[in-house]
Amino acid sequence: MDIPVQFFQSTIAIELAVAGALLWEVRFFESPGAAARDREELPDARLRLALALVLAGTMFGSLWGIAEGGGVLAASAVTVGVAVSLLPIIIRVLPPLARDAATQERDPSYSVTLVGLFLYVAAIAVVIALINID
Repeated sequence: MDIPVQFFQSTIAIELAVAGALLWEVRFFESPGAAARDREELPDARLRLALALVLAGTMFGSLWGIAEGGGVLAASAVTVGVAVSLLPIIIRVLPPLARDAATQERDPSYSVTLVGLFLYVAAIAVVIALINID
């Protein structure tokens, strides 16, 4: 089964929006002086590199899907890439999972985060299953 080229075009548009949101979240556009003062609040460089690789892989996978006619494997791979690249934004919106450093207590509504992440993974699994239906 061939996946329409519009699927991959939409994936590129979504990834561009996600990349912009992530660059804003890590304060990429702040002046160097402000970034140096708040260096300890920035995400780990390894995590930023991993997300950059996921974003690039998803973008180039979509371009490959457009160029080669893209099949279900390419569509499934870019769907997983979009899902992984959206995780930092979703986690930022949901209540924190980590314990408070001062009190060693969890946020009272951290179970909402667990349920939300479980439903997110289930929704992505359903989308991939639907893509792979013959």
